Amino acid sequence: MTELKTIFITGAAGGMGSSTAKLFKEKGWFIGCYDINKGNLENLEKELGNNNIIYGQLDVTDKGQFEECLNSFSLKTKNKLDILFNNAGITEGGFFEEIPYQNHINIININIIGVINGIYSASKLLKNTPNSLCISTSSSSGIMGMEMIATYSATKHAVKGLTESLSAEFSRFDTRVSDILPGVIDTPMISNEIKSNLPKDGIWRLISSSEIANTVWESYHSNKIHWYVPRELEALEKQVAESPEKTMEKLKKSGPLSSDS
Repeated sequence: MTELKTIFITGAAGGMGSSTAKLFKEKGWFIGCYDINKGNLENLEKELGNNNIIYGQLDVTDKGQFEECLNSFSLKTKNKLDILFNNAGITEGGFFEEIPYQNHINIININIIGVINGIYSASKLLKNTPNSLCISTSSSSGIMGMEMIATYSATKHAVKGLTESLSAEFSRFDTRVSDILPGVIDTPMISNEIKSNLPKDGIWRLISSSEIANTVWESYHSNKIHWYVPRELEALEKQVAESPEKTMEKLKKSGPLSSDS
């Protein structure tokens, strides 16, 4: 049993998830690291050890499995959950009609159904923890629909909308709800070819996954709903609101936009 602050991370075994686990370990929190990739979880365990950390294999599309993992986690945290970080997600690029139909469904199931499963299953623990936070990974493609990643972009818009709705609802039991909208983050999902073509500066520059971890940490100490990484992406949000047509034309000329998480 622990009196430490607690965080439950999905997609914890790589990229943004593992960076977040490492930071919160440094901060002295109790961490739940969950991922569908068993091999990557084992590698993370070798790196971080077992002191105040629990690991578990989790398919976020399986609500029953999500509940089992949260139950195992809660047994070690006195039924407390300070942060739920819905981070697991997948993407696939290509023309909409050329991507296999089942691949579209998989993106939807992981990126939005998985988030709903997590929030729904963790709601009792969040309610039971004063000033708790539910934070999910959206995307810069949740700001403006982007070509070649249409279904992915749609799921990230859904995460953003869900965040705004639940931010209002969950305030009644002292739980804050927010999301992170990353640009191009340096994770295994970004190919070397894409990295080599990225600009050196601007909103589509390559950003370390540690910046996402720092944002999760900062968000716990704030009431802000949307977190843009890099922060310049907030200006894009305003441009979309003013004129989505002009913004779309501008985006087509501004460089790689389809590899942001």
